[in-house]
Amino acid sequence: MTERLVDMTLRVFSDELASDAPVPGGGSAAAYAGALGAALAAMVARIATKRNKDAGLGEYIAAVDNLRSDFLRLVDDDSAAFASVAQAMKLPKTNDEEKKARTQRMQAALLAASRVPLDVAKTSRRLLEACERGMATAPDAAVSDIGVAALLSDAALRGAAMNVMINLSSVKDAGQVKALSEDLDRALEGADAQRQRITDFVETRIAR
Repeated sequence: MTERLVDMTLRVFSDELASDAPVPGGGSAAAYAGALGAALAAMVARIATKRNKDAGLGEYIAAVDNLRSDFLRLVDDDSAAFASVAQAMKLPKTNDEEKKARTQRMQAALLAASRVPLDVAKTSRRLLEACERGMATAPDAAVSDIGVAALLSDAALRGAAMNVMINLSSVKDAGQVKALSEDLDRALEGADAQRQRITDFVETRIAR
């Protein structure tokens, strides 16, 4: 696969996900969910600017657009990182020297493959925070979209967390596992309550 995932059509990207190839996988899917969430948050804010000329909205839009760019970069970064793991697994291990080299490559690749979804998780939490900030200015006609953006950011966060954990489970460096796990815990802390606040707010605005 030489074409960048973010340059594919939606159909082709979904076909790639559905294939038996090791990449793209859940990490790239999580990052793309985040990109969709950021796009929706930006859309809601842009609609709000039609009636609300607050300069803060422009800054908000720029920040959310930057998050979307980060997510799109991470879609391909995640697949590239896991492709390195897959390549390391194919290295020969017929003697002690080859086994040692393979192990070293595997461990380095697994660490990299843990750091990328950790970046996705951190970016997802920043988006969730942005969704909460964007609630107050969301127009009635688009308030459900900020709710969907929050749900997508939460899906991206949880999906990325799973990818961090599965890759760290094979990392032998206890210090690195501890440091990255603590980073992940910080990204997750309070996310459930934050998502719930957003969805509760949206549901009160759209209650039948």
